[in-house]
Amino acid sequence: MEHTRLVIIGAVASGTKTAAKARRENPGAEITLITEEADISYAACGTPYYISDIIKDSSSLIIKTPDYFQTMLNVQVLTEHRVESINSAEKDIVVRNLKTHYPVTLPYDRLVLAVGATPYVPPYEGVHYGNIFTLHNVSDAIKIKSLLGQRKVKNALIVGGGFIALEAAMTLITYGINTRLIIRRDHILSNFDKDIAILIQNHIKAKGVQILEEDEVKKFKADAEENVATVVTEKQTFSAEFVLLTTGTKPNIDLARKAGITIGSTGAIQVNNRLETNIPDIYAVGDCVETIHMITKKPVWIPLATTANKHGRIAGINICGGNDTFPGVLGTFVVRVFDWTVAKTGLSEKEAIKDGFVTESVIVPSHDKAHYYPGAKLIIVKLIAEKQSGLLLGAEIVGEGVVDKRIDVVSSALMGKTTIEQLSKYDLSYAPPYSTPMDPLITAANVLRKKLEGKIQSISPFTTKQKMERKEDFVLLDVRTKEEFDTGHIEGCCHLPLNVLKSKADTWDKKKEIITYCGVGLRAYQAYQILKNAGFENVKFMEGGLYSWPYTIKK
Repeated sequence: MEHTRLVIIGAVASGTKTAAKARRENPGAEITLITEEADISYAACGTPYYISDIIKDSSSLIIKTPDYFQTMLNVQVLTEHRVESINSAEKDIVVRNLKTHYPVTLPYDRLVLAVGATPYVPPYEGVHYGNIFTLHNVSDAIKIKSLLGQRKVKNALIVGGGFIALEAAMTLITYGINTRLIIRRDHILSNFDKDIAILIQNHIKAKGVQILEEDEVKKFKADAEENVATVVTEKQTFSAEFVLLTTGTKPNIDLARKAGITIGSTGAIQVNNRLETNIPDIYAVGDCVETIHMITKKPVWIPLATTANKHGRIAGINICGGNDTFPGVLGTFVVRVFDWTVAKTGLSEKEAIKDGFVTESVIVPSHDKAHYYPGAKLIIVKLIAEKQSGLLLGAEIVGEGVVDKRIDVVSSALMGKTTIEQLSKYDLSYAPPYSTPMDPLITAANVLRKKLEGKIQSISPFTTKQKMERKEDFVLLDVRTKEEFDTGHIEGCCHLPLNVLKSKADTWDKKKEIITYCGVGLRAYQAYQILKNAGFENVKFMEGGLYSWPYTIKK
């Protein structure tokens, strides 16, 4: 293996990780790294924080330079070179220097495609005008920060509702820019359940971002200097001197397809668990590759930096004669959205249902640390499980408090095929500055466990709202104090404080459907128990209370 010729096409995360790991595995290998960009290893995920000036210097985003790879790792680096074709029969590639346009043929023994993904640019009329950007690399970020730093942008539009769009919205608001975000659906974050996504959406609106729901760009108009000035949508027309397109990405597969490499059902390169393509000695890693979802066992394309780095390490081992495997993904991610942290792992409830699971879920707000400890903040935990087996399927966790460590616990639990009952007994750490004696995950798991066992009946805020819109005959009962009720309540509800509920309930029709609610859910559950014990036949409590109610309240 010492004189093996290893060629890696592409850099950034998966390509450079492959090269670095391969060098550690085989000190004598001849390794060549080829990329069309001038930079080879940079933190694309950090670009929104550079634009918002949290990160002051763009050089901080450069992880490793070409010189480092050449002098420290003995990896030949060809920047600003494009691979135009792969000849798998002869085991060579044609590489063109983008500066001199001179082509050369380069032989390989093992080849790795780390060609990544490219931002999708919709074919809007006028999309070529100036000051319409995508955010893909450090160069894009430098251009955007330069424009915003001139303080000439008064109005901005973000097209799309994914996590990059949310980070960008937060950035633009820090510049004092009138910011709009346009989405074709009625809520952001299409991979989240609507009940959680709308809560995040409301938080963004409260920070000053205008969200144009169920609308779509039709065309852009320019000023005299050919820079964007006006946006025309299906519903309205408005000014915008800056537009950011966050309409998704697409895997770079043209080179692979021309070489006869199989493209999977997701539209990305198909590989096995050793990251091998269908052509011997050709591997593929990172954002250009589809993988298996560890819950559904179906192919998915979820491009994330975490996956790209793990791919690079595994490919680096395997191209040097090792035998490592990649098990798949859960799609775990976390993002900062103003004062909130937003995270997801595994399947959302709608994804689980689409994949054929019969589900049960619960929404439970809790404090992230002891409620009496300074700085304690609420988070909302949504857990999703398979109804019959109780198998944990996924989680969505959002809020001002500490979210990331909880989503990582759920991700670990999913890896171990954990049930809700098992999760409810996890031995998690506790001290007042860090958690509660019953961690928010344990609390949510206990509620869902009782629901799965048929011991309680609860209903989500989203389903409650649907029942109201259908004008179903039920009583929505607010059991908070009068002072709390007067500060805001759900329109159309009845009010009866918890401390007098038992004495007043005997006058009601015990066959009537009653849904109780409070601030976060605890008193609603207590009211539910009181009514059930009093002989009421059709009682539920609304999960999450007003804190998880994403709709208008009456004040």
